[in-house]
Amino acid sequence: MKKLIAVSAVAALAATALSAEVTFGAWGRALWVTAANAYSTAEDKSVVVSDVHQSWGEWAPRVGLNVSGNSENVGFTVDYHANGTKDGSNFPGDNCLIWVKPIEWLKVSAGQHDQNVLRGDACFGLWNWDRIGTVSRAGVEDQEGWTFHDYLDAGGTGSVGGVSIVATPVEGLTIGAGIPLKLNNADGKWNNGDGVEYGKGSGRTLEDIYAHGTAYVGAYSIEGIGTIKAALKTLPKAADDKTQAEIAAAFDLTAVENLFVSLGARINTHKETAKIVNAYVRYGIDALTIHAIVGTKISEADSEKGKVDGAFGFLAGAGIDYNLDGGIGIFADVRYANGVYLHQNSGENQDCLTLGAGVTKGFSNGLIGVAFEGATNSQGRYAQKDGKQFSWEIPVRFEYWF
Repeated sequence: MKKLIAVSAVAALAATALSAEVTFGAWGRALWVTAANAYSTAEDKSVVVSDVHQSWGEWAPRVGLNVSGNSENVGFTVDYHANGTKDGSNFPGDNCLIWVKPIEWLKVSAGQHDQNVLRGDACFGLWNWDRIGTVSRAGVEDQEGWTFHDYLDAGGTGSVGGVSIVATPVEGLTIGAGIPLKLNNADGKWNNGDGVEYGKGSGRTLEDIYAHGTAYVGAYSIEGIGTIKAALKTLPKAADDKTQAEIAAAFDLTAVENLFVSLGARINTHKETAKIVNAYVRYGIDALTIHAIVGTKISEADSEKGKVDGAFGFLAGAGIDYNLDGGIGIFADVRYANGVYLHQNSGENQDCLTLGAGVTKGFSNGLIGVAFEGATNSQGRYAQKDGKQFSWEIPVRFEYWF
């Protein structure tokens, strides 16, 4: 009998092992800006500079490693990012979470999240190079989450700590909540900024959590047509002590072969906050892919005219990717945004035209490439004399994936 029990236990362990796996993945990038114009205040003249940085301007190279474990009911994922030097490294990176499926259609996870569930991106062209000018600067909406934020990542945008609940009770339907929570219980008193102490640790009151930060999401995919998404994100009270929330909706059209269209809107219920309406279109045929992006800020402020609302900000751009034989790829990208969109200012030299073009040589697990980028009104990566210059640079891109 004991032998039978032992054999059964070994068989059960073997079956469990067969249904579970641990996988490793890796991604990294660096930009060597071989030359770029800048202004030296010490010498009071224009100079040409060179450095190595990341697409988002920070320490480089990003050498990243991901480890994930998956079984039918339990899993984890963790990232390690080494960024140039030990001072620029971070562990964990974007993800450090454990998930459990208590039932087949319900997934609950706790930790640091960057899973991008339902997120609507518009990443192309210069997003993959140095994000200057109208691509990713102060005042520019992030092209990750362009039409719909990753609200299920603990209620935030990007890597956020907390709890994520995602349910798919019937085919095509996704409902859930992203709950932002601190990931520690540090020694000391915690308060809500009002001087009221809630005891040791980093806990938040339930009212603060669910009324001032949690996102509630629903989406439905119609086969052969597309996906409709909606979200309600609770927010802290506005400066005038009024209650506010963020309402978001988006639709991804996939009904036409080779065509993807995404339209999204995001509205803060506070009357003096701009309403965001963004769109992204991608069309691919054979070796050619065409991209188009539009962003609007409706009822935005304009300091030039002393307006707190009522102004209109916009961004528009287009890009192409073309793949040649031998792993050669070329791209071109041009975008323009007015000053209201970028800086809440319709005055002179507040708008920006951004452009770029380049070529890459791809390999089985990486690439190398070179490009030219430019942005008007000194809105490049490096400081200029007076905000009226054309900023340019020539980056070389290194990238790998495994």
